[in-house]
Amino acid sequence: MRWHDGGQSAMMQALDYGPAFLPEGLFAGSPERVLAGMTVHANTISHARLVALEETFPRTREHIGHDRFNAHSRLFIQQPGVTAAALAEIGAQFPTFLRAADESEGVADLARFEWLWLQSYHAADGVPLHLGALAGLPPEAVLQHRLARHPAAIAGTFARLVHDLIGAEVPGLGDADAILIARPHADVLVSPASAIMADLLMAAENPLTIGNLLAAASETPGSEAAHVNAIMQSLIALINAGALNAA
Repeated sequence: MRWHDGGQSAMMQALDYGPAFLPEGLFAGSPERVLAGMTVHANTISHARLVALEETFPRTREHIGHDRFNAHSRLFIQQPGVTAAALAEIGAQFPTFLRAADESEGVADLARFEWLWLQSYHAADGVPLHLGALAGLPPEAVLQHRLARHPAAIAGTFARLVHDLIGAEVPGLGDADAILIARPHADVLVSPASAIMADLLMAAENPLTIGNLLAAASETPGSEAAHVNAIMQSLIALINAGALNAA
């Protein structure tokens, strides 16, 4: 029998669910030799995935200790579907797994932060919007200027543990409401963010005008003048951080 992917899907299914799911005739030789070969292959795959998890979540591993991290990792890679995941994607559900495994919210969020950092690192390139592009434009033109979230920009709220640990390296992060991860150019940058900045970035997931973005953000309750000023300052902070693209 011929397989379009060289039998890889069948092999992954057998590794996930057991040798009974290995299609007959996929490999030559006696069942015993095939099973022995699959065992070696499974051990190789497991080792590669354990190493991938260690490299993806170094801070989490350091925080909870190697032994505990390794125990979680070994249980995680036994979950259905994890074996078939590409090494670059294997950690996507690891933060959720840690929470289900009775780790604290802080530990699970630390893993989530590391995963989002990695997503920013591997995200598509984009040309960040600069304030200079808006300088000199009349107010009406500024409001009609279209923008969108930079592909590598992510903002969100995290458990206090994440703010404390990462805040040791990023000034102002310890007391911030949210964390911004951006990669306007070559390097991933982490900076403190306000809740409004996180909301604005989420609203800019799809291209829209600055006027519409400000209008949507202004719908939340708050002192009119103070709230509008906070929104404008948050928008400027996002632009300065390279978190927005011209659309």
